[in-house]
Amino acid sequence: MAPDEPRLPVAISLLALRIAAGGWLTVLIVGSLQPARPRPVRALHRPIHYVAFAGVALLLFALSRTRRSEILGALAIFVLGFSLELLQHLVYRNPLEWRDITDGALAVLLALALYRLTRAWKPRPT
Repeated sequence: MAPDEPRLPVAISLLALRIAAGGWLTVLIVGSLQPARPRPVRALHRPIHYVAFAGVALLLFALSRTRRSEILGALAIFVLGFSLELLQHLVYRNPLEWRDITDGALAVLLALALYRLTRAWKPRPT
């Protein structure tokens, strides 16, 4: 690389991570509480659960400063998933989807394991 070539930033700022986590959480909550699901969403329902819950968990883990806060974040995401399923049951009179609750919990556990195994990349404080 030539000395005058611009370099890409190595780390994402904490602000960018907070904005991404907030946006992801908002889309997760709003998407989960929609009354109707289009056919493509129904076909990919389980993979969407894994991506949605693992993604938000990874963002929260990256914002955590201690291992304890990572575990509390994982627990919070699990409680959020359970709460969303319970709300769907209460509002739309759908049967409680235990498989979705399990998929969300497994996604968070897999994200935590992946995060810990990769030595937990952390953003630089701004």
